[in-house]
Amino acid sequence: MKQRLFLLLGLAAASFVLAHVRLIYSANGNVLYWNDPSNVSVVINSTGSDDISDSSHFTALRNAISAWNDVTGTTATLVENTSASEQASTNWQSDSRHLIFFDENNSSGYFPGASGIVAITPLTFYTSGKIIDADVLFNGKSYLFTTSGAAGHFDVQDVATHELGHLLGLDHSGVAGATMYPYVDPTVILHRSLSLDDIHGVQHMYPSGTFGRISGSLTRASDGSPVRGAWVGARDANGRVVGAILSTNTGQFTLPSLASGTYTVYVTPLDQPVTVSNLTSGHTIDTDFEAQVLGSISVTAGSTANLGSFGLGPDVSVGLGRVADDYPLRVIRGQSNSLIVQGSGLDAGSTLTCSDPSITLSNVSWNGTWVAFDATPPAGAAPGHADLQVTTAAGDTHILCAGLEITPADPVVSSVTPATGVASGGTAVTISGSGFNPGCWVVIGDQRYAEGYAATRVDSNTLTLTTKETLPGLHDVVVIDATGVEGRATDAFDAVEQPSITGVFPSAGDASGGTVVTVTGDDFVAGSTVSIDGVAQSNVTINSLSKLTVVTEGGVPGGPYVLTVQSPGGQTASSAFVYSAKPDPVLTSVSPDRGKNTGGEIVTLTGSGFTDQSEVIFGADPNTGRGGESAASVKLVSSTLLQVTTPASSSTATSVMVREADTGQASLLNGAFTFAGNGSGGGGACAAVVPAGPPSWTDMLDGAGWIALLALLFAWRARRALRALPYGV
Repeated sequence: MKQRLFLLLGLAAASFVLAHVRLIYSANGNVLYWNDPSNVSVVINSTGSDDISDSSHFTALRNAISAWNDVTGTTATLVENTSASEQASTNWQSDSRHLIFFDENNSSGYFPGASGIVAITPLTFYTSGKIIDADVLFNGKSYLFTTSGAAGHFDVQDVATHELGHLLGLDHSGVAGATMYPYVDPTVILHRSLSLDDIHGVQHMYPSGTFGRISGSLTRASDGSPVRGAWVGARDANGRVVGAILSTNTGQFTLPSLASGTYTVYVTPLDQPVTVSNLTSGHTIDTDFEAQVLGSISVTAGSTANLGSFGLGPDVSVGLGRVADDYPLRVIRGQSNSLIVQGSGLDAGSTLTCSDPSITLSNVSWNGTWVAFDATPPAGAAPGHADLQVTTAAGDTHILCAGLEITPADPVVSSVTPATGVASGGTAVTISGSGFNPGCWVVIGDQRYAEGYAATRVDSNTLTLTTKETLPGLHDVVVIDATGVEGRATDAFDAVEQPSITGVFPSAGDASGGTVVTVTGDDFVAGSTVSIDGVAQSNVTINSLSKLTVVTEGGVPGGPYVLTVQSPGGQTASSAFVYSAKPDPVLTSVSPDRGKNTGGEIVTLTGSGFTDQSEVIFGADPNTGRGGESAASVKLVSSTLLQVTTPASSSTATSVMVREADTGQASLLNGAFTFAGNGSGGGGACAAVVPAGPPSWTDMLDGAGWIALLALLFAWRARRALRALPYGV
């Protein structure tokens, strides 16, 4: 059925998000999907965020895109459209443009009043589930965003990675450590990196390769009825969470996209901190049962291992984890980490355990609605997520899925050498510090460098790279670990403009000064200075990045001398200039100022400083003095008068230049002469075309057909159904 529907997926402030669940259309249960997942176009709006002045949010957004694109075993690929016209557009409603946009004034209408939504992903799709359009909108009206950890600001990369998961077709997740966890907090950046649950989710949606599966079924032990929407998780042999799935309405479950290995499977009710309210509608979620470890089973790629059927006991009052906790709770390896988890029934006499037995839990303190403890992983512990389980003195159990995320310590950036490089790129940079792990990224301004590609990891203390073209100015140098944690050296690299000179016109001037010289090139920024033979020139005008003019000071006849342009950062470019003992020629008028383009007409040039070395050029470039055609003849009448014969020319309005052949001194009048055609008469023309006859009935029908199609399209778009879903981390 060709009906289009609209789905809103938002990220709510100050909270969390669910495990691997696919977005569905609630009316028929169809999952949402991209027809061509290998080429999902996204456009980053060039306006960016009002809160970030150094363009680093563009880098953060591209890091978020890379997080999904780096997943193997899937055909899904986000492809950035870098067309300038597309990036300039704010029309996120266009089906052909999947826009990432900071909405600073609620132009979208999705962030009225004091909205609790930090970002939202509107999706348009057919009833079959095929996605037509998806966009990511940041609520810049109500919230502040950052790439540098500014207090009270939400991390751009953290939020964007989550929203792009929605764009691909993932719903919120019950895995507290997943990127698709439904809540965001300014103090949390760990959703920058994907959990295994997120990875298996995109592999499940758009598979490429062969995976194993674990199946089973869940019933209530009391009456054998199916348990619907139970959260079923899997841990690897080390107790790390690898993924989760919801049981169906018949109590069946299949954990997909598993590598060969042995897994422990468990089930827990989706009642806290993620609940059914965090999911799109259409899911039936039962929570009236007790969490339980179902058992272990080995899986082989390409096959399904059947774990069997399990009867679950009734619900219990103990619960672990609440929205107010900032999940995932970070546990730095090799350190003792003091943590608090909220919940219910957390009474003295209970036992707290971690699914990874290598992580030591100590100093456990129970207080009914919360439990405090220290978690210490080994120094060499691999990054990843682990469950927490509480068991009361009465034996009641609850499991918090992936509440802990094990990470390395923050990288440390201690020095950047050199601290200055040219903005055009090409500077070899060495970054020294500690904690530089494989898979890290380096960010400098608006550029990003992946370890193993654009950056080289010499060892855990040293990274090297060659800079790309970078926005001019001081930039932080940031090393971002694969887990999302970062180290930063503030204002550690200065990208300075490297001016270049392509032309100096005229290349010689009067030694007494006063010659107007045009210098062409690149990166002539405000504050640039000019010197000739070491003498600062006081009258300099920066016309543009590619042009400056200077009125020369006096100098000693001779040369060539060095003419130097120096940027405010100290970068220089040089060319040559000659001082002449002769005065500069000065051209003041050309009469007549027009003639035939066949040439051969006598023209009088008036001015001063003309000599028998004077040559006349028609049509030279006014900025460089290059090009044009030489006059057919030049006759010196006096130092103030030249008579010349015009050349043939294909130009119309053109410049006239007098240049001294022996010194290179010159004077040019732009637009001083016009070459006209030889045709008789003048004025414009008009033409009429007589049609062959009235349009045929088939032509008229074609036109009516287009009108009908447009009317149908507008009516079609008007039948969208709207619904909103908060998303928070």
